[in-house]
Amino acid sequence: MVKLEASYNNRTYAVELETKKSSEPGSHFEIKIHRPDGEQVVPVRVVSRAQDHWTLEIDGQIEDVLISRKREEVLIDWNNRTFTVQIGRPKEKRLSDSVPTESQRALSLTAQMTGKVIAILANEGEEVKMGQGLAIIEAMKMQNELKSPKSGMVIRCNIREGETVNTGDLLFEID
Repeated sequence: MVKLEASYNNRTYAVELETKKSSEPGSHFEIKIHRPDGEQVVPVRVVSRAQDHWTLEIDGQIEDVLISRKREEVLIDWNNRTFTVQIGRPKEKRLSDSVPTESQRALSLTAQMTGKVIAILANEGEEVKMGQGLAIIEAMKMQNELKSPKSGMVIRCNIREGETVNTGDLLFEID
């Protein structure tokens, strides 16, 4: 699961993006948007994609959407309306609920979604601190930094730059 903050019209929303398994073709996601008036869950299936042009099934409806990204800003052109959304990682204090506390046992980190390894920031045998970056993985045109859930030594780095990882693949073990 990827947790983000999205700002739109001077409002900030917590957004969770989770890959879902399905027997139907295409990538399946569930997008949870936490709004002041409650949580909205939107099922999305990628029907096709050609660069910035996406054909998506959104909550059962087929939609043509143009999505482009410039740094921390995403432009979405959908239904003859353009949305500019500022994307950012949740504040560190809010990440604490998704990052395990220090542990005495080894922890395995697995891929939360399919993506491409852009950079490896820590190698086997290196000491790392809790919250330190281990790798950068690009998924859905967004680069996400995988952070260590505890201080310790990297006992396994199971990835290489440029390779594609799939949901559930073992990436790192920290002891």
